[in-house]
Order: sequence, then structure tokens, then C-alpha cells
Amino acid sequence: MSGDSAITAWFMGLDPRILQAVLAGVFVALGWIVNGMQNRRDARRLRRERREDVQRALVAEIKHYLEVLEAEDLNATWDEMQPRIQGGYVPFLPSEANDMVFQSVLENIHILPKTVIDPVVKYYSQLKAIECQISDSRLDAFVLGTDEESRARRGFVYYDYLQMRQRAKTYATQALRELGVSTDLNSRAAARSDQ
Repeated sequence: MSGDSAITAWFMGLDPRILQAVLAGVFVALGWIVNGMQNRRDARRLRRERREDVQRALVAEIKHYLEVLEAEDLNATWDEMQPRIQGGYVPFLPSEANDMVFQSVLENIHILPKTVIDPVVKYYSQLKAIECQISDSRLDAFVLGTDEESRARRGFVYYDYLQMRQRAKTYATQALRELGVSTDLNSRAAARSDQ
């Protein structure tokens, strides 16, 4: 008796109820496997969609601030600023709030690739440092006083503020590059004006 015929004879000798139970068990197990595969596929799709949504939101916020920074002259040197400061100019640092989207997606930041998280966090850390600088510039030590020392302190704080914004501009460009976005704002603006 060959092996195949022995197996066939054994199956034929089984009680039909046992055979039905075995077949039902096989179909249930296959259903679990197929369902598990579909659930994992759906979870991957949802994670990818969430990642893309978070990235899109961050890109919009970072691009907006980068466009603001591109429109400003952040390249003033210390020597160029001195005549204005000595003339009594008191720089005013306006409040900024450029991290609303980041704060709202912070709990989902882990879904981004590590290569994206690092430059994005670096950029937003720089924005936080700028916000702290602005708050500090409202302290009495900065605002009060008209003497030479007070003017020099205000000049140094303002110069540092410009340098911090220049670094934010660099970090924004790096973050956008890692997010897969071109940061050539000038060529895009020219292309829009041509249309």
C-alpha cells in the first residue's frame, strides 16, 4: 500500500463529524491569518496617511516662516548696527508664535522617520530660543536706561536676535529638505509671477 492510499484510507475511516470539525478549524485558522494580514495592511496604510498628514502640516508651517525670513534682511553686521544704536534706536522684538502646528502634532512626531525628526526638532528648538529671547528683551534690564551701557546691551540683544533668526532660516531649509520639499523660494515666486 502506497503512502497516498494509506492517508486516503485513514481519512475515509474517520467519523464525518470529526472531518467536519477539522475542516471548520482549518477555515477558521485561515480566516484569522487572512484577517490579521488585512489588519496589518490597514494599520500600515493608516500610519502612512497619518505620517503624510503630519509632514504636510509641518511643511506648511515651516515654509510660511521661511518665506517671512526670506523677505527680511537678517545679514546686518555688528558694525552696521552701531550708528543706529548709538543714535538712540531702541529695537523692539515683536512676539512670535510659529509653532502652533508643531505643538498640535507633537504627540505623533514618532511616526516620522528619524532623518526627518532631528532637523524638524532642531528648527522648532531654535524658534523656542527666539521666543525666549523676545521675552527676555521685555525685561527692565533691556528696556530701561538711556546710558551708553544700556544702548550697547540693547544692540547686542538685537544683533543676537537677528543671528538666531538667520540660524532658524538655515534650520528651516534643512528641515524642509528632509521633508522632501524644495526650498528655492525665489525661483518659485518668479514662476508664480510669470503665470
